[in-house]
Amino acid sequence: MQFKMTSRLLAAVFMCVTAGCAGNETQPGEGTLAAQEANAESKCVKAFDGITSCATGNATLASSELGLAVTGLKNVKSDGLASTFGRAASWRQTSQIKLGAGGALQLDARSGDQVVSSLSILPGREANSARVAPLFTGTPGGSGYRMNIYRDGVLQGSQSNPANAYVTFTNWRDFFRWLVAVADFYELDIIWTKTGDKPAAPENVGACGWRLNTGKDTFNVTLDDGKVITGDTMEFVEEIGDGHYPYTGFTGIDVKAAGEGILVQSESVVLAK
Repeated sequence: MQFKMTSRLLAAVFMCVTAGCAGNETQPGEGTLAAQEANAESKCVKAFDGITSCATGNATLASSELGLAVTGLKNVKSDGLASTFGRAASWRQTSQIKLGAGGALQLDARSGDQVVSSLSILPGREANSARVAPLFTGTPGGSGYRMNIYRDGVLQGSQSNPANAYVTFTNWRDFFRWLVAVADFYELDIIWTKTGDKPAAPENVGACGWRLNTGKDTFNVTLDDGKVITGDTMEFVEEIGDGHYPYTGFTGIDVKAAGEGILVQSESVVLAK
């Protein structure tokens, strides 16, 4: 597969405060994922400093001067790239992605083998539409979340959604074709918007969040009150509930897809202190 540069941007930002998101933290090397990687050294490479990159499912990896190509992406639940590193406070990956018609994308943040938060993007029922769902595990049974929609850094609308609810975005013309994705995982207290404002309420300590920016492309979304708003950035911030279990640090990010391929151009982590 040949990858071509494009000016269209999709930025996915995963954020977590120092207090952390939910789950029992495990150390790298424990559990089935580490065992799978240890038994499949031919599917793992160290293309980026401090990161072990392993193909999962039916995916295959190929390194070149352009980056790390991930192909064989048939099943969004299993096929992709698992990035494993020491306990980290932040992570970034810049990729070119080609999903094609019917493609799907899922990002998982994990501590050891435990997935603590996910972001799923699936085709919608209408052309140029997608269904997006964040999953937060901070509260037993899943956490609800607040959706914020921005355009050029200005908040256009916001609403609370129940745990695991999908949101349908329309007029999103280029997501399933070529795109450049910049995915970030950070501690929430060092994330700043381009307007200089923090993206989430500081009292929401212990929450996680995902943010996607579509660059020059825009999308529409209909709020519960029937209002249709247009944006270029969607943000999903966990709403903390009773029984929230805090911890710090993450040890991996998985990017899985059903599509034609992913080219990882760069990837980096900042380890937790």
